[in-house]
Amino acid sequence: MTNNRTRRNGSYAPLSAHYYKDDAIALVGERAELLYVRGLAFCADVLSDGFISDVQLVRFVGAGLVGVKSRAVALDKFGLWIRDDEMGGYWVRGWEKWNYSKDEIQDRLQRDSERKRGEHP
Repeated sequence: MTNNRTRRNGSYAPLSAHYYKDDAIALVGERAELLYVRGLAFCADVLSDGFISDVQLVRFVGAGLVGVKSRAVALDKFGLWIRDDEMGGYWVRGWEKWNYSKDEIQDRLQRDSERKRGEHP
């Protein structure tokens, strides 16, 4: 019998099995869609609260991809990312709705560590 439970060790970014039905995903195109998915993974990995700086976009999220900046502009145009000129980067739309914040994650890790050491019930 197969165990269908998801293991949640380490960082992960929840991605709905229905994300491809979002009109914005359909309109943005497959090249920008790949950048979007990489962006989700990056934000979860570095606990950025859904923000990707312009430098991080080119250096990490879009590493090895052609036309990274135009893909990011498309994600902004169709509302999947939100451009923040003041901070110099992009916010992932709805990040805070589906993900814990950096502070919440760090608090959970601290409490779990204390619990394992017997310092907290």
